[in-house]
Amino acid sequence: MSDGIENFDFHVARNVESQKLSHLILSGDYVPQKAQRILVEKSKGLCRQLVIPSVRDAIVLQCLSDALYAEIKDKAPTKNAFFEPKDHKFSSPPSGYGTFASWLNFQKELFQFSKTRKFIVVTDIANYYDSISYVHLRNAIASISGVEECVLDMLIYVLGDLLWQPDYTPRIEVGLPQINLDAPRLLAHCFLYELDSYLASDPGRDFVRYMDDIDIGVDTIVDAKRALKTVDLVLQTKQVRLNSGKTLILTQSEAVRHFRVFENARLDTVQASVDHRLKHGLPLDRQRAHVEARIRQGTRKKAFDAGNGEKVLKRWLGLAAKTGAAVKAETLEDLIKRRPAVRSNVYSFIRSRPLVPSTASLLSRCAQSGLLVDDAAMVEMSNYLVETLVKTKRCHPMLTMIISSNDPHSYFGLYSKFWLQSKYGTTTELLATLHDSQNVWVPHERLGRLAASFFPLFRGSSEEAPFKALLAATLNAGVREAYKFHDNLAKDLQTFNMMFHALEKPNPSRGTGITHAKFLCLLSALKNTAVPAARVATLRANHSLAFQDSYYKAIGQRLGV
Repeated sequence: MSDGIENFDFHVARNVESQKLSHLILSGDYVPQKAQRILVEKSKGLCRQLVIPSVRDAIVLQCLSDALYAEIKDKAPTKNAFFEPKDHKFSSPPSGYGTFASWLNFQKELFQFSKTRKFIVVTDIANYYDSISYVHLRNAIASISGVEECVLDMLIYVLGDLLWQPDYTPRIEVGLPQINLDAPRLLAHCFLYELDSYLASDPGRDFVRYMDDIDIGVDTIVDAKRALKTVDLVLQTKQVRLNSGKTLILTQSEAVRHFRVFENARLDTVQASVDHRLKHGLPLDRQRAHVEARIRQGTRKKAFDAGNGEKVLKRWLGLAAKTGAAVKAETLEDLIKRRPAVRSNVYSFIRSRPLVPSTASLLSRCAQSGLLVDDAAMVEMSNYLVETLVKTKRCHPMLTMIISSNDPHSYFGLYSKFWLQSKYGTTTELLATLHDSQNVWVPHERLGRLAASFFPLFRGSSEEAPFKALLAATLNAGVREAYKFHDNLAKDLQTFNMMFHALEKPNPSRGTGITHAKFLCLLSALKNTAVPAARVATLRANHSLAFQDSYYKAIGQRLGV
């Protein structure tokens, strides 16, 4: 979820903010803020709750996680358990846990012994994050020599405070919140060190583990069943159990099909060829046709339904975006509706090229289908759609239907409607939504920041005065922070200079070449009359692609930037 300004106000004042955080922590007065929770569908309507912490809590958690990782990274009992924290570079590819390279190493090791062992055991832990006891977790990590108790205590304290529990009920010390940060993953990884020791103790088997995904290679069915029995007993001592519904004992040939060994090898070859040809400016006609055929045949034959099929599908969609391959609209619509794990990959594929009416229509049908039961589906659609290049207003009726499909009475429905209207709606429509939904967004700081981030859209319009009056009446801290940041960015040279290097860099992965939040900041920066003309020209030149978007172009012309 975006706060509308990508927390740039915190970034430009990071030294002061860090000193304030340090003082609160050392004085014992630090308390995590109430986190926002979002439902993300796993399958069949079943959802997991992900936690979205505040920027300050995220920094505290990451610092604690880094401190813990520095102490335990060389204490792992085996090298067969794969996890590394992210390196926090902006260019890093996204991944579910740890670094993407770590996940690839896990897959590589698994493919190796799946070719030589006669049986492969595939299993994971049932409701893993929700079942971890803090008592067992503390004992498991405290036994690792060198871990400072204060780091562990505070890490568990903060995570425990972010964990969802029914309103106003007594807290129980069980469960780690699922957050897109390293801290809970690192603890969950270390929690299974004892299991790693046991699995590594027998040279007669191979194993790999990636968080709670455990794969074991053996040579007899007897060994497979014994391994499962013993692993489950080891886990029971920590009050967690294997997931019997996802546990499989595969023969070697079944394992090759399940893990898609040959398909992944083929993908590696195609990926290398595409990267080489892109680097040297060579045509991609052959690779594009190959990608199109693989996706078309795979969906028709339901080849992506079993085993690691969806992971293979994600890779083909990534290559389709790179090569400019065509994918049928009905295929994309079916993937969005029926495969929640692949939705973000489909949205990313759609964002990789200019929006056309047929694509806008399929997104509209998905939004109105009722099949997107979680919060994240529409939030993601909105986030990707505002960063998609739209060169024609012929898509506007479908975009309007997508906007109206969001429920403004719910937190995430309102977020999605705000975000889409800030690009595809008029200031009159956006102000009406802000006014009619005050009871939903005014109590929440993050939605307050989002509302105030629209200030540059209203500057100089007939709705500017009522917009400012509406913001002033909220007494919302997030509104004050975001409004003040935009005001300074449009008037203060020092604020502009501190933001210049962030603003001048394009975002090539976005269809518009810029994130929507950064575009809103760019509008304020371009209004700053104290800025040298050369720097303003640089910003305009670096983001020329954004102003090829018909909606951004209209906004720029209206504001005179």
